[in-house]
Amino acid sequence: MTIDSPLIERHGDGYRLVYDAVYPTDIDDLWAAVTQRDRLARWMGNYRGDLRLGGTWEVADGDGEGTWGRGEVTACDAPHGFTTVWHAEGEEPTELVVRLEPAPSGTRLVLAHTGIRSVTYGAGWQTYLERLAAVAADPDADLGGPGAWDARFTELHPSYGARFAAL
Repeated sequence: MTIDSPLIERHGDGYRLVYDAVYPTDIDDLWAAVTQRDRLARWMGNYRGDLRLGGTWEVADGDGEGTWGRGEVTACDAPHGFTTVWHAEGEEPTELVVRLEPAPSGTRLVLAHTGIRSVTYGAGWQTYLERLAAVAADPDADLGGPGAWDARFTELHPSYGARFAAL
């Protein structure tokens, strides 16, 4: 499964990305994949903190020595979605909204990230969501080792750069 490219629109002096894809699993399993630390670590990163309404979280950088982001869960309606402040190091806080709903062939995930300023989010989110699709289809999926994320990001980044520049 590949993730189609998102809606990209101007939002103030930043951008808003909206991804919309159906994953081949039920809503409870996809909810677990996007909210449980052990499941998140499989496709995205090592999170610590409290991933519940009002809870704060941090995500470790690649070597596990520091963090590249933090946030606070500002809304939560399990297993239908959550909203969190997303504050990547060196950037202004943004808003990330994830919504889940049953679909005929699995579960629809809509991810909207609003207020971003860096065009790297386009290729970054697509790379992460493709990895999520792989583990949703097969929990033991081979994600390609440590360099696979970087390789896919590098492949996607030029087309996202062009799309953002055209806005």
